[in-house]
Amino acid sequence: SDIAPVWNPEAFFNTMVVNGTTWPQLEVAQERYRLRFVNAADSRFLNMALFVVNGGGSLGQEIPFYQIGSDQGLLPAVVRIETGFATTLPGDGSDVGSGVTPVPGTFAEQALLMGPAERTDVIVDFSGLADGTVVRMINTAPDAPFGGFPDVPADPATTGQVMQFVVNTSLNTTGGDPSTPAASLMLNTDPGGVPKLGQPSAVQDLALLEEESALLCVTLDAVTGVIDLDPDSVPPVCDPVLGSVPFGPKAAVLGVNGSRGGTVQLWDDPIAQNPVPNTIETWELWNWSADAHPIHLHLVKFEVVNRQIIGGAVRPPEPWEEGWKDTVIGYPGEVTRVKALFDIPGLYVWHCHILSHEDNEMMVPFCVGEAGVD
Repeated sequence: SDIAPVWNPEAFFNTMVVNGTTWPQLEVAQERYRLRFVNAADSRFLNMALFVVNGGGSLGQEIPFYQIGSDQGLLPAVVRIETGFATTLPGDGSDVGSGVTPVPGTFAEQALLMGPAERTDVIVDFSGLADGTVVRMINTAPDAPFGGFPDVPADPATTGQVMQFVVNTSLNTTGGDPSTPAASLMLNTDPGGVPKLGQPSAVQDLALLEEESALLCVTLDAVTGVIDLDPDSVPPVCDPVLGSVPFGPKAAVLGVNGSRGGTVQLWDDPIAQNPVPNTIETWELWNWSADAHPIHLHLVKFEVVNRQIIGGAVRPPEPWEEGWKDTVIGYPGEVTRVKALFDIPGLYVWHCHILSHEDNEMMVPFCVGEAGVD
């Protein structure tokens, strides 16, 4: 067999851990808190939202996240995030309900979405909540590989809960909260906006792929999910009568020629991504696999250019992707485009940040400039 017996392509467990504690609870003042998140899960995407817990245990009012930063620093403006909405605020004190119309997000189910290794910098405002109010952070991303919305949400009794907060007025700051309300924050004082990179000198045509077995043909029972070996067939010629197919995925892999379906590129293959120092490149990530992948480029920050359904419509970056990033979610059936200035010569890697993907062939080197030359 060419299927490794000692690793799973992705792993999902049944507890949520924050700062080393399983399902923690934090007492908070009636004030604004700045929280910095990193998704450190092996494979799990997180889709987080905050809700007041009613007396009977049901979820009531949603409390928004005010996102002010992402992977590589502050956003150009505060983005108010609630389930199904992502609203960029003008920074003049106006907010949803006080002069700003909420903006629907790309997906109705989307809240604060984070792939593995993505970071977010948010403000949560507990100031209007009564003493003893419980606010729970929930997760509605799946207990399985994430492929975009809609999807089956996490188990609400376990991994559907992240942590909770309890308002305690005895913790209030004497004289009141001195911090600036999120809706009044001006994150970018340059009237020209956040600088954007210029025209690229090259475009990398890249692929996110799933490698199939070269030795095993199998049949799948659609009702029971049972996989049976077809001992009389060897890929790529599997038995069409039985409906057998190559066993897959053998591994998630990266590749080149993404616009043409992709050609596998492995770690020991010749380096195919070789930016000239101090040049700008657009990297096109064509995702021909079944899963979303958080793709990370080492030693550069990049701007998300757009996403496009393969053969279909283009859509702009999400509002919280308007700042500098270094990890981006590439959805299945789409091409995701990012643009970077490769200003530090050297040998680096680009990879998927799902742990079992990056450790099993979904990582390859790239070289800025000539290898071995500063």
